[in-house]
Amino acid sequence: MDATSRDPREMTDEEVMNWMQELVNKLVKGKSSAGDACSLEAIKNPVRRRILNVLEERALAINEISERVEVTGPALRFHLNFLKNSYFIRIEDDKVDLTPGGVSVIRSNKRT
Repeated sequence: MDATSRDPREMTDEEVMNWMQELVNKLVKGKSSAGDACSLEAIKNPVRRRILNVLEERALAINEISERVEVTGPALRFHLNFLKNSYFIRIEDDKVDLTPGGVSVIRSNKRT
């Protein structure tokens, strides 16, 4: 389930689904709620969907995301944390990147 070892954009659909299943299994085994994992509630919001879409090509700095989605400060942090807690993105220092769960959303949007 380690998304840091490989760019999730390069994963096959099957690998993405396996990652998501491993995440749910890990959360259930750890007695955590799996309900927030890749939650549809996270992507219902148009700002959060825009954030995922701007990350489609590559990881971005928080200020780049802010410029592209035109959301700043606490509001942007709220949306980033919501996506992070739902396992769609990961944040390291000032960089934000997709997880396989986020890649799955991008791919499914293109199919519809």
